[in-house]
Amino acid sequence: MNRMFELLESTVNKSSITQLKDFFNKYADVSKWYVCSDYCIDDSNKPNDIITFVIFPHIINIPELKDIINSMQKTDLKKCRTVTNEFCNFIKSGLFFSISFKLEKNNIFENYTHKASLEKIISDYKDITDNWQITTPKNTSTYKEMSKQLASLQNSIHKKSFNYKLLRRTFLTTFLASYVKLLIYREVPNIELFSWLSDRDAMTNWHNGIYEVLYHITSHNMISKYISYEKSNSCAELIPENINDNMFYDEMNRVADFICGALADYNYSNNQVTGKKQCKLIEDAISSNDFLIIIVIHESGVAKIKHTKA
Repeated sequence: MNRMFELLESTVNKSSITQLKDFFNKYADVSKWYVCSDYCIDDSNKPNDIITFVIFPHIINIPELKDIINSMQKTDLKKCRTVTNEFCNFIKSGLFFSISFKLEKNNIFENYTHKASLEKIISDYKDITDNWQITTPKNTSTYKEMSKQLASLQNSIHKKSFNYKLLRRTFLTTFLASYVKLLIYREVPNIELFSWLSDRDAMTNWHNGIYEVLYHITSHNMISKYISYEKSNSCAELIPENINDNMFYDEMNRVADFICGALADYNYSNNQVTGKKQCKLIEDAISSNDFLIIIVIHESGVAKIKHTKA
């Protein structure tokens, strides 16, 4: 995982870091932040696998923000007929920043997610939660539950029906979510509250929400190692419960849905999309957007993709 982190850093810390710093400097006084995300993975009708994160500073109350988004786009991309000019302008407005990852079919991350590596990571993570029960007794009940979930995952992994493909995807997504969180923690001087608000899908539904455990451990270890242990514990993190029953942030996640859907649909070999709404998004919302980064993870490393409007 260290190598994967280094590859991301080597790409982001070029031109992308200037975009990110400019964005975070706009909201240097904001102490509450959240990230929404959406995914298009293994869709046989789409040429690309995409994971999209959208970083929001908490400058507009959630009910008001939901109303604003609803006034421009009332449904997700799959259900809408057209994309409004207002929503395209909204995506380029600088009220939020999006980072999308394009996963090639053969990508370097696969080297770290074969069966033996995954089993070792799960074992190491269980050891970590067992140790946390000793070092942080005030949170013992939380860490016991995390250890219990990891033990259940360990028991399941040896079954013939176990879904290794989904486990690999969950590790990749939580790793990238942790990296996005690290970027925020590193660039925002006074962050007090943070939350990752994932879209509902196979990952969030799988294995009693094990993605939350993997994300918690990965992000804590990453921030402790690459920033500081104090920083990893200085901010309260809100984790929404029962998102499958009560996803209160559906409208905010619509931004990630539209960006992710358009990029998943875009054929980079012939520069074609399947519909007018995807074309509009690529041309009017994604191209030449200073508040948007696209990173491709391929078999030999990581690189940045740029869409420029003619």
